[in-house]
Amino acid sequence: MFTGLFIQDKSGSVSLTRYTQTPIQGKAPEKILQKGYALVCEGGGTRGFYSAGVFDAFIDAGILFPYIIGVSAGAANALSYVSGQKGRNRQLVEKYVANPKYVSKRNLFFHRSLFGMDFVFHEVPQKHVFFDWDLFSKQEIEFLTGALDCETGQTVWFNKSDITPGFDVVIASCSIPLLSRIVKFRSYKLLDGGISSPVPIEKSISDGNTFHVIVLTRNQGYQKTVFKHEKILKLFYRKYPKVIDVVMKRHEVYNSQIAMCLQLEKEGRALIIRPEKPLKVNDSADRNIQNLLELYDEGYDEAKAKIDIILKARL
Repeated sequence: MFTGLFIQDKSGSVSLTRYTQTPIQGKAPEKILQKGYALVCEGGGTRGFYSAGVFDAFIDAGILFPYIIGVSAGAANALSYVSGQKGRNRQLVEKYVANPKYVSKRNLFFHRSLFGMDFVFHEVPQKHVFFDWDLFSKQEIEFLTGALDCETGQTVWFNKSDITPGFDVVIASCSIPLLSRIVKFRSYKLLDGGISSPVPIEKSISDGNTFHVIVLTRNQGYQKTVFKHEKILKLFYRKYPKVIDVVMKRHEVYNSQIAMCLQLEKEGRALIIRPEKPLKVNDSADRNIQNLLELYDEGYDEAKAKIDIILKARL
């Protein structure tokens, strides 16, 4: 059964847009935290629904960070946090993640992308799960999304104003090497920002933030290992040697950034929120609804328990 939402366009005309899920209107935050606070978001594919639970706890607490930086699924799930739509990401899990059009080997075979980018970022927000563009646009915060520049091997950072209804910037940030197409945006050729900046803590520091809430999607003690398919990588990206270099060094960058996060937390300059229970969702393309909802609920509960620590942080 369809539910509708009246949408007013820039010309002032009003039309009824129908969605298959009950639309969730965005809720403005009670408080935007003071400058110096940063929210740093790791990716992780469907593991990122842990972060979605974390963000919904922040919405319930009425707080919005003045600076949010994320890559891949971290950036994608943070969209609904910025738009103030508690439960929107949960709707995605309940109704759409199990759909082969969301993520499947079939997508990879027919569309050269494990995740169905057109389905996830175009069909779903336009027909199934309403995204509150109006509130998203009004939020006066910094929201940075990172993607890998295939020609330079560097991370390109895009601002909130670069995110439009096509979601091109976010799609680029979620485009996993070998499992997704290169995304052409403006003069760039882009892939997953989680390859070059898996936990973008250094960018947050360089932008002047002094207390970092870091949302990770792996258990404590996880260490990334070297990529084992270098020959395939060289075959696919022979025109982009920088991509090969970045992927082959990703484990070093990831482990180094995690070590930096741990040191910052030890110094009282950061708070890490990550799954405390052993992960059932180890695969970044896991479609098990029950496991994903449990992970979402865990993220919500663990973030809720740390709200007071965040609010009392010394900047």
